[in-house]
Amino acid sequence: MNADKSRRLPLTHFWPFNAYDKRVQGAVLAEFAEAGADGVVLNPSHFQAMAANPDEFLRWKRALAQTGMRFIDAHAPYGPLCDLSCPVPEAFGAMVAMHRQCLAICAEFGVGSCTIHVGRPTEYCKDATTLHENALRALDRILPAAEANRCVVCIENIWDPNNTAPMLLDAIDRFKTPWLGICWDSGHAQLSRSDSPDIPEQCGRTSWKNNGFPDGPREWSDTGDYLGALLPHIVTCHLHTNDRVRDRHWLPTDPRGLTDWAAEIPRLLSAPRLMQLQNEASVNPDNPFTPRSQVESLKTLVGRFAD
Repeated sequence: MNADKSRRLPLTHFWPFNAYDKRVQGAVLAEFAEAGADGVVLNPSHFQAMAANPDEFLRWKRALAQTGMRFIDAHAPYGPLCDLSCPVPEAFGAMVAMHRQCLAICAEFGVGSCTIHVGRPTEYCKDATTLHENALRALDRILPAAEANRCVVCIENIWDPNNTAPMLLDAIDRFKTPWLGICWDSGHAQLSRSDSPDIPEQCGRTSWKNNGFPDGPREWSDTGDYLGALLPHIVTCHLHTNDRVRDRHWLPTDPRGLTDWAAEIPRLLSAPRLMQLQNEASVNPDNPFTPRSQVESLKTLVGRFAD
């Protein structure tokens, strides 16, 4: 069953198109097409450009048509005042309006899922309960737009006290709607493991300590089996790996990574709501790769479990 599902699921790729001049973005999109990608991610820079200038909407429509590519899934803009837990009352309404607009843009491109960050503790607010309640209040106002635009809002596991599996599952239970699901982030799960090193550079442990939990996370992603708990609600996923210290966003097949894909991918493929597999590796000087190598990395990873 898993093998058949892995062949049906589209493979999609996150790429920083905004780092390129507009005159070459189409050529980069064509590289993905030539490499055999099913599609790419409608990412924060796309949303921001289209919201600011309707010409961008038409430009990307043309580029996709010319290359035979498509936006398969989406990731909304994020940051302290853009996340669902936005703790500044004066910015809360604008945040909700922005995400409702993003969902309308998703509908125009036929995108069926959009990942929206719950939010993280910042200098604005460090209280996990307050941030969680803010996120629930935001979802109450955003989910009607998700249904209207036929696009599932996917909330994501990160590594902070307010975006653990229990927090995400509480939101799922509160709303009980097919228009709310989970984005499984494999790299973030690695940073929440009990065997992550207890050093200042380790971002998961540091986040908990900085936010009032001196002994580190109360829930570990491995001992608490985050994947198993979230599996019935996973709609999309971010596949990348790291060293369990920092959020490196290395290619899934990077030999430096510590993710046990043999244990993770077969289970992930059994998720009943899973719509696609996304390669969320980030290209940078520490992690140089091309669109082709990004496509081949995810194909190689999925291919290991296709037989």
